[in-house]
Amino acid sequence: MTTAATTTRGAGRPRLVPVLLALSLALNLCFVGGAVWIRLHPPAMPLSPAERAHDMALQLGLDASQQAAFDRYVAAMRAGIQQMREGVAPAIGEAWSELAKPGANETAVMQRFDDAAQKRRSFQQQLTTDTLAFLATLTPEQRGKFVDLARRHPSPWSPSRPEHEGGH
Repeated sequence: MTTAATTTRGAGRPRLVPVLLALSLALNLCFVGGAVWIRLHPPAMPLSPAERAHDMALQLGLDASQQAAFDRYVAAMRAGIQQMREGVAPAIGEAWSELAKPGANETAVMQRFDDAAQKRRSFQQQLTTDTLAFLATLTPEQRGKFVDLARRHPSPWSPSRPEHEGGH
């Protein structure tokens, strides 16, 4: 190796340390800046079902009779969801219990899942009937706004789910 090659190689190393320190400083500043930003601008808390219903009613601009119909509709949906969940849970639980057995009976498992699906289907049919009845109280503009809001946001009658509870 020549002296020139050794000198060139050695000259690059002293520059590497300041570059790495500058890079580390920049990354740490970005991290700290992000942490400060999150502290100063926390994410909005999700609305409760009652708050979502109130917000939807405000956006629809309901009159007194429409508001009463909407309140009945929301109450019916909440009750229907609760009833459907209570009706479906035992069938799903029985299906999983059967699946846990060493010689699981496939027919019994499928029957329990079919029972749960039928209860959900019955709820969906009732939901459709109730929705159409409520929509009949709205103006065409309100009806379009309701459909748009319902498609973009969670429905106000749906209960909030804890993070540990999965989707169904």
